[in-house]
Amino acid sequence: MERNWADLLPELLGSCSQGLCPNDLSAFRAVCRSWRSAAVEESSDVPWLMLADKKGKRCREFFCLQCQRVHKKFMPEVKARRCFSSRGWVLTIGRDWELHMLKNPMSSGSHIIDLPNLKKFPNIEFVLSDSPTTSPDYRVMVTYYYNGRLGLWKPGDEEWTKVDHPSSFNFHVIFYRGCFYALNANGHILRCDVNGPTPSKAQVVFEMPRDLLGLEQMYLVQSTTGSLLVVSRRKQYKPRGTFRFHVFEIDLVAQSWRGIKTLKNSSLFLGWNSSFSLEVDEKHHIKPNCIYFTDDFIDNSRVTKDGGGKDMGIYHLQDGTIEPHFQGKSYSHYSPPLWIEPNF
Repeated sequence: MERNWADLLPELLGSCSQGLCPNDLSAFRAVCRSWRSAAVEESSDVPWLMLADKKGKRCREFFCLQCQRVHKKFMPEVKARRCFSSRGWVLTIGRDWELHMLKNPMSSGSHIIDLPNLKKFPNIEFVLSDSPTTSPDYRVMVTYYYNGRLGLWKPGDEEWTKVDHPSSFNFHVIFYRGCFYALNANGHILRCDVNGPTPSKAQVVFEMPRDLLGLEQMYLVQSTTGSLLVVSRRKQYKPRGTFRFHVFEIDLVAQSWRGIKTLKNSSLFLGWNSSFSLEVDEKHHIKPNCIYFTDDFIDNSRVTKDGGGKDMGIYHLQDGTIEPHFQGKSYSHYSPPLWIEPNF
């Protein structure tokens, strides 16, 4: 006797749909109406690793930490364009210097937002205050990697607004408690209050101790408990690669800092994306108390034989060991792998 799979109990279908990665869940929901109505909603709480561009290809590959598989998605919008990410959105910039923001490529539907030209500054970092799909009052901040400029944009603006700040370079920026915060190469943390009386001015609100400076790379991250973290990343050059991280918790009110040894049940995601933290569990194949990092050494990506993408892995804070998160090879001189933050 033939079995009608459409007549399975909704409770059973709902149970089967739980734990599927977004790509498999989308296929599950497409089987028939009863499967679609019984399945859990399409939302991802697991980051995707957007793999390096492949020259001339209109498809982009994504590695799913949950199912440990690579999925392909047709994305002609990113062909031959450098990519960055923030809050699940992807910013692209090409040789035409035009900037476009794309909605989370692994979610349903498409949404493209055009931004003003950046006038020949290919090496940037961009940060969203909120997701454009949930907040119409979102802001975008970009850092011009080499000359230390900060640019601010909101919907309706025709040009980028230059943010005045103490001179420096190599900013790392996050949006934290209603303001943009930037960490510069001198160890200064600057705050830009976009809703305050001077939204185009950033002021120093904290200075890292000098004995912590000179480290290769530093990031700002908001922890899952809401505290502000500074993460230092040490690299070596022969052989080239990351070998150590340190994490510090910053108290802007008390003007103090402390080193922390554990992230407990959360992990950090760093790279050519705006940094973020997540509460994690083993069912999603994400390890707690770890730092998931990608290769974001811009200069090296352009001059090495294969390009950027080799210096990636999972750093265990407990014992300092490093293991790979993606077993394959994904290198590019132009647009190496980066994390796509999940949408909630």
